[in-house]
Amino acid sequence: MANAKLRKYELIYLVHPEASDEERARVASRVNQVIEEYEAHIITNEDWGKRKLAYEIQKFNKAYYSYLVFITKPGTTHEIERVLRMLDSCVRFQTIKLQDGIDPDHLDRYLPAPEPAEEPEEQTDA
Repeated sequence: MANAKLRKYELIYLVHPEASDEERARVASRVNQVIEEYEAHIITNEDWGKRKLAYEIQKFNKAYYSYLVFITKPGTTHEIERVLRMLDSCVRFQTIKLQDGIDPDHLDRYLPAPEPAEEPEEQTDA
Protein backbone atom coordinates (compact mmCIF):
# COMPACT_ATOMS: atom_id res chain seq x y z
CA MET A 1 0.00 0.00 0.00
CA ALA A 2 1.39 3.38 -0.98
CA ASN A 3 1.84 6.19 1.53
CA ALA A 4 -0.71 8.97 1.38
CA LYS A 5 0.57 12.15 -0.22
CA LEU A 6 1.00 15.18 2.01
CA ARG A 7 0.15 18.82 1.43
CA LYS A 8 1.88 22.08 2.31
CA TYR A 9 -0.35 24.76 3.86
CA GLU A 10 -0.04 28.36 4.95
CA LEU A 11 -2.17 29.58 7.86
CA ILE A 12 -2.60 33.16 9.02
CA TYR A 13 -4.81 33.87 11.99
CA LEU A 14 -5.67 37.13 13.72
CA VAL A 15 -6.14 37.42 17.46
CA HIS A 16 -8.27 40.03 19.22
CA PRO A 17 -6.27 43.29 19.64
CA GLU A 18 -7.09 43.57 23.35
CA ALA A 19 -6.10 39.97 24.09
CA SER A 20 -3.57 39.41 26.83
CA ASP A 21 -0.32 37.53 26.28
CA GLU A 22 -1.91 34.53 28.00
CA GLU A 23 -4.86 34.50 25.59
CA ARG A 24 -2.58 34.73 22.55
CA ALA A 25 -0.39 31.95 23.94
CA ARG A 26 -3.50 29.82 24.52
CA VAL A 27 -4.59 30.22 20.87
CA ALA A 28 -1.08 29.38 19.62
CA SER A 29 -0.76 26.37 21.93
CA ARG A 30 -4.18 25.06 20.86
CA VAL A 31 -3.22 25.32 17.17
CA ASN A 32 0.13 23.63 17.87
CA GLN A 33 -1.65 20.91 19.84
CA VAL A 34 -3.84 20.07 16.84
CA ILE A 35 -0.79 20.09 14.57
CA GLU A 36 1.00 17.66 16.89
CA GLU A 37 -2.08 15.39 17.12
CA TYR A 38 -2.17 15.06 13.34
CA GLU A 39 1.64 14.60 13.14
CA ALA A 40 2.15 17.64 10.93
CA HIS A 41 5.58 19.15 10.34
CA ILE A 42 5.97 22.87 11.02
CA ILE A 43 8.22 24.69 8.56
CA THR A 44 7.69 28.28 9.69
CA ASN A 45 6.03 29.69 12.80
CA GLU A 46 6.14 33.48 13.09
CA ASP A 47 4.44 35.99 15.35
CA TRP A 48 4.06 39.23 13.38
CA GLY A 49 2.76 41.23 16.33
CA LYS A 50 0.03 43.85 16.42
CA ARG A 51 -0.70 45.40 13.01
CA LYS A 52 -3.28 47.64 11.44
CA LEU A 53 -5.99 45.84 9.51
CA ALA A 54 -6.78 46.70 5.90
CA TYR A 55 -10.42 47.08 6.89
CA GLU A 56 -12.43 46.97 10.09
CA ILE A 57 -13.26 43.50 11.47
CA GLN A 58 -15.74 43.23 14.37
CA LYS A 59 -15.26 46.97 15.00
CA PHE A 60 -11.49 46.58 15.43
CA ASN A 61 -8.80 48.31 13.35
CA LYS A 62 -5.84 46.28 14.68
CA ALA A 63 -5.11 42.64 15.51
CA TYR A 64 -2.24 40.34 16.43
CA TYR A 65 -1.05 38.38 13.39
CA SER A 66 0.37 34.84 13.50
CA TYR A 67 1.78 33.06 10.44
CA LEU A 68 2.33 29.32 10.11
CA VAL A 69 3.57 27.10 7.26
CA PHE A 70 3.26 23.35 7.75
CA ILE A 71 3.11 20.03 5.90
CA THR A 72 0.41 17.55 6.82
CA LYS A 73 -2.03 15.00 5.49
CA PRO A 74 -5.33 16.18 4.00
CA GLY A 75 -8.03 16.83 6.59
CA THR A 76 -5.87 18.40 9.29
CA THR A 77 -6.87 21.90 8.25
CA HIS A 78 -10.54 21.13 8.93
CA GLU A 79 -9.73 20.43 12.58
CA ILE A 80 -7.48 23.51 12.91
CA GLU A 81 -10.20 25.73 11.44
CA ARG A 82 -12.83 24.15 13.71
CA VAL A 83 -10.69 24.93 16.75
CA LEU A 84 -10.06 28.52 15.61
CA ARG A 85 -13.81 29.06 15.11
CA MET A 86 -14.48 27.99 18.71
CA LEU A 87 -11.87 30.33 20.21
CA ASP A 88 -13.44 33.71 21.01
CA SER A 89 -10.12 35.57 20.85
CA CYS A 90 -9.52 34.52 17.22
CA VAL A 91 -10.96 37.25 14.99
CA ARG A 92 -10.19 35.84 11.53
CA PHE A 93 -8.15 33.07 9.89
CA GLN A 94 -7.23 31.89 6.41
CA THR A 95 -5.67 28.64 5.25
CA ILE A 96 -4.08 28.36 1.81
CA LYS A 97 -2.88 25.16 0.15
CA LEU A 98 0.59 25.91 -1.23
CA GLN A 99 1.56 22.52 -2.62
CA ASP A 100 -0.06 19.15 -3.20
CA GLY A 101 1.31 15.64 -3.66
CA ILE A 102 4.36 15.74 -1.37
CA ASP A 103 5.88 12.29 -0.94
CA PRO A 104 6.36 11.47 2.77
CA ASP A 105 9.58 9.61 1.94
CA HIS A 106 11.16 12.84 0.61
CA LEU A 107 9.84 15.11 3.34
CA ASP A 108 13.33 16.15 4.49
CA ARG A 109 13.83 18.40 1.45
CA TYR A 110 10.91 20.60 2.60
CA LEU A 111 11.80 20.84 6.28
CA PRO A 112 14.21 23.52 7.49
CA ALA A 113 17.78 22.38 8.03
CA PRO A 114 18.76 21.99 11.67
CA GLU A 115 20.96 24.76 12.95
CA PRO A 116 24.54 23.64 13.60
CA ALA A 117 25.72 23.73 17.18
CA GLU A 118 27.99 26.64 17.94
CA GLU A 119 31.56 25.66 18.63
CA PRO A 120 33.31 27.38 21.51
CA GLU A 121 35.83 29.97 20.44
CA GLU A 122 39.45 29.06 20.93
CA GLN A 123 41.41 31.39 23.12
CA THR A 124 44.96 32.14 22.14
CA ASP A 125 47.53 33.35 24.58
CA ALA A 126 49.22 36.41 23.19
